[in-house]
Amino acid sequence: MKSKIFLGLILSVIVAFSVWFLGQLEREAIAQKVAQKIMLDIRYYCADYTEHVDLTSDNKCTTPVTELPDDLKNLIKDTSLGSIILFAENFTGIKQTIQLTEDLQQAAVSSKSAKPLLISIDQEGGRVVRLPREIATSFTGNMAIGATFENHGSKYATIVGEVIGSELSALGVNVNHSPNVDVNINPNNPVINVRSFGENPEVVAKLGAAMLEGLQAKGVIGTLKHFPGHGDTDTDSHTGLPKVNHSFETVESVDLLPFQYAIDNSDVKMIMTAHIQYPALDNSELINRHGESMLKPATLSKKILTDLLRERMGFEGVIITDALDMAGIANFFTEEEAVVQTFNAGADIAMMPMKIRQPSDVPRFKALIEHLVDKVLAGEISLVELERSATRIDQLKQEIRLSNKTVEAKLQHANVLLSSKEHRAKEKALAQQSIVEIKANQSIPQQIKLAKKLHLVFPKHTQANAMMFALNNISQQLGRQPWEITTSSLEDIDLPITFEQINESDLLIVASDSQETAVELGQAIDVIASSDNSKNSNADFSLNILKYAEEKHVDSIFISLKAPYQLAKFNQISDWVLASFDGKVFQVADSPEYTGPAFNSLAEIITGQIKATGKLPISI
Repeated sequence: MKSKIFLGLILSVIVAFSVWFLGQLEREAIAQKVAQKIMLDIRYYCADYTEHVDLTSDNKCTTPVTELPDDLKNLIKDTSLGSIILFAENFTGIKQTIQLTEDLQQAAVSSKSAKPLLISIDQEGGRVVRLPREIATSFTGNMAIGATFENHGSKYATIVGEVIGSELSALGVNVNHSPNVDVNINPNNPVINVRSFGENPEVVAKLGAAMLEGLQAKGVIGTLKHFPGHGDTDTDSHTGLPKVNHSFETVESVDLLPFQYAIDNSDVKMIMTAHIQYPALDNSELINRHGESMLKPATLSKKILTDLLRERMGFEGVIITDALDMAGIANFFTEEEAVVQTFNAGADIAMMPMKIRQPSDVPRFKALIEHLVDKVLAGEISLVELERSATRIDQLKQEIRLSNKTVEAKLQHANVLLSSKEHRAKEKALAQQSIVEIKANQSIPQQIKLAKKLHLVFPKHTQANAMMFALNNISQQLGRQPWEITTSSLEDIDLPITFEQINESDLLIVASDSQETAVELGQAIDVIASSDNSKNSNADFSLNILKYAEEKHVDSIFISLKAPYQLAKFNQISDWVLASFDGKVFQVADSPEYTGPAFNSLAEIITGQIKATGKLPISI
C-alpha cells in the first residue's frame, strides 16, 4: 500500500514537472516570437553606468555605439531579438560599420532562435540620410527625383534605389526604411515636404515603386512609408499627433494610391505605419494613459492596419511601426501599452518601443518581453495572430543571405563600391537634371563672366563655403581670374556689414531653406530634447537682403534649398530664381572646404555651363 502511495506521489511529481516544463517551453517559444517582433535602436549606450541613472534632457547617455558592447551582444543572444535600427551616430567609417553589422549578426545567429537580424536604417537620400555623406552616395532626395519625372520618367528613382541598395548591402545593412511615398499636398508640412516625390499621387506611385524595385534588386528590403499617408499634415508626429481630416474618397485617391499601386505592381515586402489619426478610416476611440478618450492613431488601429491594409488592399508582407518613442505615441501610451495595442492592430514589428541606454535597461527589456508573453497566455494578445506574424517575419528573413566572407574581404568590396566615381556621377546627374528655373534670366550667366566680385548669403557658413568652393572650381576650369567672393551666413549675420559688402559687389546670390526637423536630427527624443528646433524660417531675412540689393541696383539670384513652398514670394524681388531640393554639404577630404552635389550643379547653372531643366513637382 505504501509503495503504491509512494509510486503515485512520484507519478504526480513527474506529471507536475512535465506540465511545468512544457509550460516553460511554451513560454520560451512565445518569448522568442515576441522578441522577433521588436526592433531596438542602439544609438547610444553607457556601459559604465553601473548604478541605474534617471536619464533626463539635462542628464542623458550620449556615448555612441560604434562597437557592439557585451551587454548588447548578450541581450540579442539571450532574447533572440529580431531587428536593429542604426542611426548616424553608429557610423564612423566603412570598416567600423562592417565590423558592427558582422558582430550584430553573429550575436543573432548565436541565439536560441539562430535567426539573422533585420538591420535597418533610414537612408532616404537628400534630406534624410544616416551614413556620412563623405563616405556614401547620398543624392539630392525624392523631390529632386520628382523634378526629373517629366523629362526622364522613373529613371532616377531606379538609379537612386540601386545605388543606395548596393552600398547598404556592402555594409551589412539589409533593410532601408525608404522609399517615402507620402503625397505632399500641404505646403506647411513640417516633416515630409521635399522628402516626397511631389503632389501628384500617380507620379509618386510610379517613382516609389521604381525606387523600391531598385533597392530590392540589390538585396536590400525596402519599406514604403508612412501608411496611410503623411503628406497632408501640419504637425510633425515626432513632436505631436497629427490628424488628417480627408474624406474617404480623398484618402483613397490621394494618400492610399501610391501604396495600392506598389502592392498591385511590385513586390512590396514591408510597409511602415504613421502615427496619425484618420477619422475617415477609423473614428473609434481608446483611453490613453492620462485617462482621456482619443481617436486611435493608425499605428494602433486594427481597422487601418488589418481591415484596410491587409484585407481590402491585399498586402501580405511585414507591417512595421514608425518609432514608438515618438511623441505621437509616447505622449499618450506607456511602452507596454503601445506594443500591445499595435500588435493587436496587426503590426508585425514594433520599432523602438523602449530605449536601451544603460545596463539597467537590459533587465527592463527582458521584463517587457515576459509581460508580453503573459498577455499572450492570458489571451490579451492573440496567439494565432502572433504565429501568423512570426511566419511573415520568418519568410522575410529567408531572403537574407549572410555572407561567409571575412571582414577584410567585405571591406575590400565596400571600399571599391561606396562613393565610387560611377555612383558620384549618377548623384551629380540627378542634381543637374533636377534644378528648376522658377524665374528666368538670360543675362546673368553672361554678366557673371565679366563680374569681379560676388557676395553670397546662405543659411549656414558651410553652405556658403560649398557654393564658393563650387564657383572657384568653375573659374579654374574656365581658366579665368577667380571671382572675389565674400560670404554671410544667416546663422549670425551682421546686416550693416552685409549691406556694405553688397554695395561693393557685382552680383548677389541669396539662398534660403527650411528649418531642420526632428527626423533630420535623427528622430530620437534624447537628442531632440536638447536641440534648438524653434528657429523661424530665414525667408524673411533673405527677402530683406534682396530688397536692399534691388534698391541699390545690384543684380541678384535667389536659390531655394529644400524650401520650394517659399518660392512665390521671391519672384518679384529677385532677378533670377532657382529651386534645388537639398541643402546638405560635407567636408572635402583633407581640406577645409565643403561640397555637395546641389551646390556644384547650381554653380554650373549660374555660370552658364548647363541649363536648368527640372520641372517643379508641386504647386506654389
